[in-house]
Amino acid sequence: MLEFPPLVLPAGGAEPEGGVVEAVVVVGVDGTATLDACLAGEELCALLRDALPAARFEPARRGDAPIPARVRIALRVASPEAPGEPPATHSGAPDVPGPSETDGARVPDAGATQPGEAPAADAGTTEQPQPSAASATAPEPRAEAETHTYGARGRVVPAQPGMRRLELTEMRDMPGAFGDPFRAVEALPGIVSLFSGLPYIYVRGSPPTGTQYYYDGVPVPALFHLALGPAVIHPRMVGPIRLYSGGAPARYGRLTGGVIVGEGPGADDGDLHAEAELRLIDVSGYVQTDALGGRLAVSGRYGYPALVLSLAVPEISLAYWDYQLRYSLPLSANDSFELVSLGSYDAFGQRGEPDSQLTLTFHRLEPRWLHRTARDELGVALMLGWERSGFGDDLQVEAFKLMPRTWFEHRFEGRSWLRLSADAQSAWGGLLTSGIEQDKARELGLARIGRGQRSVLGAQAELGLRPWTALELQLGARLDAWLQADLHVMAVDPRARVIVHASDEVDLHVATGLVHQPAVAYLPLPALADFADLRTLQSALQSEAGVGWNAPGDLRLEVQAFVHRYRNLIFTDLRLLQSNLESLCEARGCGDLRVPDQLDGWSYGAEVFIRRPITHALSGFVSYTLAWSRVDRVLGLPYTPSWDVRHVGNLVLQWQIGGGFSAGLRAFFRTGKIDGSLMFRQGLQLEQQRLPGFFRLDLQAAYAWSTGWGRMRFGVEWLNATLSREPQEYRCNGMSPGCTVDYLPAIFIPNLSLRAEH
Repeated sequence: MLEFPPLVLPAGGAEPEGGVVEAVVVVGVDGTATLDACLAGEELCALLRDALPAARFEPARRGDAPIPARVRIALRVASPEAPGEPPATHSGAPDVPGPSETDGARVPDAGATQPGEAPAADAGTTEQPQPSAASATAPEPRAEAETHTYGARGRVVPAQPGMRRLELTEMRDMPGAFGDPFRAVEALPGIVSLFSGLPYIYVRGSPPTGTQYYYDGVPVPALFHLALGPAVIHPRMVGPIRLYSGGAPARYGRLTGGVIVGEGPGADDGDLHAEAELRLIDVSGYVQTDALGGRLAVSGRYGYPALVLSLAVPEISLAYWDYQLRYSLPLSANDSFELVSLGSYDAFGQRGEPDSQLTLTFHRLEPRWLHRTARDELGVALMLGWERSGFGDDLQVEAFKLMPRTWFEHRFEGRSWLRLSADAQSAWGGLLTSGIEQDKARELGLARIGRGQRSVLGAQAELGLRPWTALELQLGARLDAWLQADLHVMAVDPRARVIVHASDEVDLHVATGLVHQPAVAYLPLPALADFADLRTLQSALQSEAGVGWNAPGDLRLEVQAFVHRYRNLIFTDLRLLQSNLESLCEARGCGDLRVPDQLDGWSYGAEVFIRRPITHALSGFVSYTLAWSRVDRVLGLPYTPSWDVRHVGNLVLQWQIGGGFSAGLRAFFRTGKIDGSLMFRQGLQLEQQRLPGFFRLDLQAAYAWSTGWGRMRFGVEWLNATLSREPQEYRCNGMSPGCTVDYLPAIFIPNLSLRAEH
């Protein structure tokens, strides 16, 4: 820090604890800074925000080249009785950010990074090594100026290895994402979609029901609208997005797959902000303003994609809507109240066929109280929820939820941190069906859901240690107990991650963790996961090792190997094979043969991720996954699961041409999935064969310009510009050369969008 004007409290203002206000600022290559996060009440944050335009910083550097970065600063605040006293920097600022994302709220700290995670990129920043803290001496006023000089410096640390973090600026306008930040997750390594573009993904071999979604600490049952719909949360309500493919922090659990975390939006500048966007498939709006003594942000969207989808599939009916609300109220210099609410609705089916109609809806409301000091945070939250999935008019599953939780975080002197948390959840409801729909319930894997109350209790602990600059240890454990009528099941899940910063350019890591999940229905839809079968827990032992290199040209190269061991795994293939077996048995008789409900298995492979930040005119990333998936024999026969896709690759390029023009593309390729069926041919046999591969190209072009009141952007997008058709299954009585491949219709969506921002 080179210059910073005095921070003087107004008369009657509440002085912060210790007279110090902590914040995180984004320092540009020119030394100017903007507020990214503020660890204080609204009055103090506004004071700091107003002072930043006059401040000057020494930018971070890689070699001789300046780079944007986040920096933690701590400043003393002068009382109104001594306005001439300069605001000294606080020499006790920690070297590395400690815990910064709570289980109930986005703590404004280094971009809401995870405990022990180095701050990563944001608008104008990079994913490369960045300063994460400031250690400073007392200010020395310069005689020739009214500002004051500081001897602050930042210490450079690399980004968190093993976790993929994407920033809003690079995700929202990614080709093929349709302006939706969460869609970018599908292009990351380790991800295999059920079908291209659909919001159901396998993460390192774990089925879609094993993936967990969070928004600002709130668990979300469905992250995307149906078919090719966008996420259920407006982009302006979202900060950075993180993907943990394995070994996630202990606060996340109860599912065997990956964890996708959408943080809350960044620091608020106190001004009025608004956005409206009109597209061929939907219309959306957002506004943020002062209200009720605090800050209020509201957004919503209404979708009518059937108008465009009818070009390819005229018999399809599809519509959706969603809403989000965030409210924050400062209660004192260290206390605040927050309210988060969101909801979503989808309806999908074939026109004129009511029994084919699928309807999904959920609502969430969570009030929170937060107490923050320079080194501690205490939070309490209570989530209320309701959700329902409907399969026609006569088959519904619904759940009412009550979920209290609390957490405490502390940053020790130096670079260690501790986080303790606990939560509980009660769910009421279950299966609503008429007698004639019992067969459909069994087909969907819902027959065991029933009705009643289910509860879950959990406690978590996380500890970060940094004994040396080059070594980080992240340890964690969680205890969960599921309660249902006369059944109760407990599980202990330990986690560990070791990171070695071999140099400023190279880091290595190894991680492992155990996770448990009750047996759930086959479909990852609202309400279904709350009424799982507790008689047998699924489990996954997740392990990974990787190396990261900050290469020349501002590139970040990451290579990871992973091995996941699954036990009692539930997946859709088993249900389909059982239906296949029942059809065969009607003609031939099978005795007591039955496909098992659960199997053990493995997934293993390697991932490559190369990324260049959006601060460059030409930016983007390349992701590639080489993977194998194996499960136990089925009916004594070797079986390869349908998600065993050997090669998956993505190329995403974004080019800022200049003059407000930009263009981009996404190329997606994967080798074929496995398809097969049971048949009698001198006894029961299982025939399997790999389908052809699939390639898709998405294109985008846009023009953005400034107006007297804000900014406009006009975009042209084309999802699946190659009009590719994805292979679905083999159509034959056996896997003979005469078999033909059935393809899905060519799902292509041209889109025009006009966005206005203030």
